[in-house]
Amino acid sequence: LIKQSKIFDVKNLIIHDYEKFKFYEKILKKRKLNLFNSFSDYKKKNKNKFDYTMFSISGLDGLSTLLNIISCTKDIAIANKEAIICGWNLIKKKLLKNKTKFYPVDSEHFSIWSLLDDKKYSSNIEKIYITASGGPFLNLKKKEFKKIKLEDALKHPNWKMGKKITIDSSTLMNKIFEVIEARNIFDISYKKIKILVHPKSYVHAIVKFNNGLIKMLIHETSMEVPIFNTIYNEKKIKRNYISNEININKLNNLNFSNADCTKFPSQKVLSLLPNNHSLFETVLVAANDKLVDLFLKKKISYNDIIKLLLKTIKLKEFQKYKKKSPNSVEQIVNLSKYVHLKLTSLSV
Repeated sequence: LIKQSKIFDVKNLIIHDYEKFKFYEKILKKRKLNLFNSFSDYKKKNKNKFDYTMFSISGLDGLSTLLNIISCTKDIAIANKEAIICGWNLIKKKLLKNKTKFYPVDSEHFSIWSLLDDKKYSSNIEKIYITASGGPFLNLKKKEFKKIKLEDALKHPNWKMGKKITIDSSTLMNKIFEVIEARNIFDISYKKIKILVHPKSYVHAIVKFNNGLIKMLIHETSMEVPIFNTIYNEKKIKRNYISNEININKLNNLNFSNADCTKFPSQKVLSLLPNNHSLFETVLVAANDKLVDLFLKKKISYNDIIKLLLKTIKLKEFQKYKKKSPNSVEQIVNLSKYVHLKLTSLSV
């Protein structure tokens, strides 16, 4: 963090860890850098809003920080799936209160947002198609899945990502989460969202409108493209993104197909989701998070991830959360912790 702040000539830096804050306060005394121990400390001395914030802290640990920073910025680009899935009603309330403009950063949701051209989201949409690469096991026979090892699951064909999200991509849970994100962000019913397998990862979203038009958005498999566009969208400073020519080979071989439910049983989750935004999504996210962690630690098999996930979210004690809407970060975090504890005692 300190190294990056020097490279980019950062003027303000917040370090929450008090011991590290005090340590670097002495070391960085000679630099023209304002060091703070919390957002509240920063806000006491700085009343002006940031022009733009890229929020990329992963996991539910980032939700509290996200809600704090919305009040400090004019624009915010959010790359945190868990926050949007579990705490969207809290985020939306903060965005409206502070008149902060929101940009989705996930390539699929940024693509949908771009295709809609910021119009009223749900009224003109007939169907949204979210594309999935199919991961490393798209062409593997289902009977071979029981032999899948950790190192196999971590080999994504198109994207370089962290371990957890790579596993989610291989089980298709990543797309299930993206369907929930799309429902929240674009205020649209699950019936209007469909997953399509597209191994090339060249088309990131397709939107079918109720006027007969169908639009798709294409860009290279790099997160630089959506990030660049959230930074420079509608800004006075204009920049051109230097990209490759259109890949004709990919364009001529898009190869779309429906996702195989036998290979990707995670799709069964969609039929279990409530139409309203609820705490049940927190149960889902927390259960998957813990199970992927157990797989990464080689404590369960690959097939056990979705098998145990479905078993967990169907438990009677978790069904009640379908009717409960989140009202605080603490409520979401505490429920997540409880689900983690529950899974330590759940047998295969």
